[in-house]
Amino acid sequence: MKYAEVAVNAPGGHRNSFSYSIPSFWDVRVGDAVWVPFGSKILQGIVIELSSIPQVPVTKQVIDLISPRTSISPERIKLALWIAEYYLAPLFNAVALFLPPGFERSSASHIQWTGSDTDSLKLDKDLKAFVQAIQDSGGELPQKALEAKFGIKRSASMLRELLNKKLVTKTALLERERVKPKFIDYLKLNFELEQTGDIVTRLKEKGAHKQAAIIDLLVRNGGCLPLPRIGDHIVDAGNTVKVLVRKGMVERRSMEVKRDPLAKYDFALEFPFTFTPDQQEGWDIIKAAMEKRSGNNKPGVFVLYGVTGSGKTEIYLRALSEMIKRGKKGICLVPEISLTSQTIERFYARFPGRVAVMHSKLTLGEQYDEWARIHEGDFDVVIGARSAIFTPQPDLGLIIIDEEHEWAYKQTEKSPRYHARNVAIKLADLTGAMVILGSATPDVETYYRSQKSEFKLIELKERVTPAGISPLPEVNIINLREEYKAGTRGLFSRTLKEQIDITLHKQQQIILYVNRRGSATLVKCGNCGYIPGCKRCDVVLTYHSAMDRLICHHCRKTYAPIKMCPQCLSKEIRYFGVGTETVEEECRRLFPKANIIRFDSEVASGMKEYASIVSSFRRHQADILIGTQIVAKGLDFPGVTLVGVINADIGLNLPDFRSSERTFQLLCQVSGRAGRGILPGRSIIQTFNPEHYAIKYAAGHDYTGFYENEMKYRRNFGYPPLTAMVRLVFTHTNMDKCRTETGKMVNIIGARRERQGAGELKIIGPSPTFHMRLRGKYQMQIILLGHDISTVLKDMAFPAGWVLDVDPVGVV
Repeated sequence: MKYAEVAVNAPGGHRNSFSYSIPSFWDVRVGDAVWVPFGSKILQGIVIELSSIPQVPVTKQVIDLISPRTSISPERIKLALWIAEYYLAPLFNAVALFLPPGFERSSASHIQWTGSDTDSLKLDKDLKAFVQAIQDSGGELPQKALEAKFGIKRSASMLRELLNKKLVTKTALLERERVKPKFIDYLKLNFELEQTGDIVTRLKEKGAHKQAAIIDLLVRNGGCLPLPRIGDHIVDAGNTVKVLVRKGMVERRSMEVKRDPLAKYDFALEFPFTFTPDQQEGWDIIKAAMEKRSGNNKPGVFVLYGVTGSGKTEIYLRALSEMIKRGKKGICLVPEISLTSQTIERFYARFPGRVAVMHSKLTLGEQYDEWARIHEGDFDVVIGARSAIFTPQPDLGLIIIDEEHEWAYKQTEKSPRYHARNVAIKLADLTGAMVILGSATPDVETYYRSQKSEFKLIELKERVTPAGISPLPEVNIINLREEYKAGTRGLFSRTLKEQIDITLHKQQQIILYVNRRGSATLVKCGNCGYIPGCKRCDVVLTYHSAMDRLICHHCRKTYAPIKMCPQCLSKEIRYFGVGTETVEEECRRLFPKANIIRFDSEVASGMKEYASIVSSFRRHQADILIGTQIVAKGLDFPGVTLVGVINADIGLNLPDFRSSERTFQLLCQVSGRAGRGILPGRSIIQTFNPEHYAIKYAAGHDYTGFYENEMKYRRNFGYPPLTAMVRLVFTHTNMDKCRTETGKMVNIIGARRERQGAGELKIIGPSPTFHMRLRGKYQMQIILLGHDISTVLKDMAFPAGWVLDVDPVGVV
């Protein structure tokens, strides 16, 4: 007898597997998806191990293999086990990352009527209505539908009574598949094309003009055409098609078609550029590592630290091309879904027809077909956001992570709360692939590992533009305190306003960066100081003039703007703060002839809107682009010669040890949008803190100087990368419950620390999170700092309400 250890999609988020026996006539492999009994339900599971001895004395039997057969490779099963262990996540959640889109299904309880006519039964009014609902649905109804109609408690009570009287049965049935292959009916000629002339002529002679038209249409399209296309050309063709099929002149076939998300795009071909000496030196190092790859000699991880505009993408493309020559394939990750279109354009131009795209904005059908074609080995490169790292790309030889410093690579919404960079490095270790981490402002932890020789550092110090090797933009820091002393009261300093005027006069383009949406980030009563906040969140509301609404930026609830203070009835309502809408309004007032586009999540909510704005600005259909962080992420606008940062201090003083690093990265990245064409660029940074090291080093494009200062700060407090960090958050509708539970947890962890001799483990808290209440629930957090935190936490059970975040990217 063979046994399988199965990760089961069971409620409760189990971190362990379960033992099942395998029927002798089945060929079950590690990575197979199976149906297994679990209590009274039938659930999905993934086989993670096979053995001849079960881990428990009594086992149930695997019910069936899930069809169509889905199998995860052994390397990716090992990766899933690592994810579950490292990120302290439920085992099935980790394995499910590698499953095809739309795969997960569960069983649902269905109620079947088995009794006789209700008139002969002594049922009260409520029970009769309950039974009538089942009978009206053909004698069978999902239990959830009954609960929705009668309420959960009432349904349970009535169902129990009917089951006891044996008037109904309860059966667990599997939900329908969420996605399937797509089939389209085609019409195909049943004779050689050379014969069509005579056939069409005979049909016309007999007056069958519509039959002749269909035959002629098929001939002009190679003898085969999708049935809907025939309906587009010939009105009411349905009956005529049936006649032709009956005559045997055409054949109707159902054929599978792939839903291709790139079919609607037309990409121009592109050829490799000539490297600069700086680029050539970096490329030689990477190529040499590829050539040394053999047996256990793995290529390793390369940190491609290149200033903005240094040509990192060209090195990605060259590395991928070289890997393809060696029979290998690649994955390229970008931090935002919105950036995939720009990356696809470059990669598809170099590898036409060999690029797949995978992200959550595709339809489920498109994701399903892309995943299947990737699994079959149809593509040389997969491009996508963080989840693309889990695609089943075979013969993996290269993983590229562009803008590797971006926080978007960290999953924060659900378990496992993985970081795609760490997952990519582990996947490369298991498959022997190479990893390239590219950034103009590497993550401090990445750069730290390169300094310890864990990663190989490659530097590109020269900016390359159409004019050749070009200088980085000149950066000026404007002290807003001095501006206020000089009488400046608007959003723009004298220098920034003057430079905008000059740039517009030269018919060049401008990017203005402000990391806040809306018009006023604070609305306040001038009489009593009342500030309107969200009723569900511990968050101040932001006023959006475009919609004339107050909006909570966390739960998205909207409120009518206040005209009168609800506390003191004063009408002296004041608006403070700066957002993208405020900047837009000020620009339109000061520069009325300029064409202006606002670029934030309010106006670019989807990929179409994003692509439209980027395309318009690139074609110089606008002079000024006003945006949030979105304008700092990898965009290339050759016409931009001026970047203005309205307030560099936003986010600098958040209670997060990475706030200085984040500010430095954003300032460097947004300043780097200037001067990427044939004209030099300039950046103006407005700040109340001109002496802060993050701002000073960003102005000097000095990453090394920033890194050294940042590491001094982290050494003083023992922050990552010098130690590991885990954040535990408890959420509940009652604040006292939050305090009680987090207090208990601190005591439990403290006791385990003592028992295991982990005295260096530091426990901070419990304390409220930065936003104490979100979406109607309170939050308290505990921060753990140490070198081996997982040994203390790995076998602990965390009740409902707890969230564990290993290596959090924001402690706020």
